[in-house]
Amino acid sequence: MVSTTFWDPQLEAKLHAWHQMQMIAEKGKPAPCITISREFGCQAYPLAEELIRRFNARVAGNPWVVIGRQLLEEVSELSGFSIEQIEKSQDTPASLKSLFSMFLDNSRAEETEVFSHLKSVIRTFAERGNCVIVGRGGVCVTQDLANCIHLRLVAPYPFRLQKIMKSHHFDEKEARKYIDVHQKQREDFVRRFAGENIDNARLFHLVFNNDRMSVEDIATVVEVYLMRYLD
Repeated sequence: MVSTTFWDPQLEAKLHAWHQMQMIAEKGKPAPCITISREFGCQAYPLAEELIRRFNARVAGNPWVVIGRQLLEEVSELSGFSIEQIEKSQDTPASLKSLFSMFLDNSRAEETEVFSHLKSVIRTFAERGNCVIVGRGGVCVTQDLANCIHLRLVAPYPFRLQKIMKSHHFDEKEARKYIDVHQKQREDFVRRFAGENIDNARLFHLVFNNDRMSVEDIATVVEVYLMRYLD
């Protein structure tokens, strides 16, 4: 039997898009950056890992990386604050700031200074490109950067509850408390850090329902969007 190979227009578009990415890397233009924000319990890190796996398999040059805790390490080095102090500054509600300054016993450990360093580090990574920035209000402080694509993951509470119960080996009561506390902390942090409501859909290029789409399906859509974005 004679095998016939048909040229797929989608394949041609994909090859063209990845050629565009390669040209960007070779010419020293700003490489793409993706930020991911999520409701607590959604699969942000699995999505980030899937995206960089796909991107690194197709493009030569500087490898794509996931930026998460590295942000805190960079801020710690710049500011002199420990990672624990920085995390506490992000997680502590505004009403407890006076207590925060007391137990740190460091007159320089002001929230505004920590946040200033954090914004600077996020933008440095974003401007460098070839990275996926997860959380930390990255979407808010990179809104003006043309090389950034902003993603948001949402899902019904039961979906997130099951994910947290499975990943942390919690019972339902423990998982509910864990989600509620951390979701509130994140929303409060973004308001203090960037003066934004993280639920504002206008901040994002794409919003996905993590309950209706798997990590692999979301990554596929993001790939296609990135191809069009680079044209």
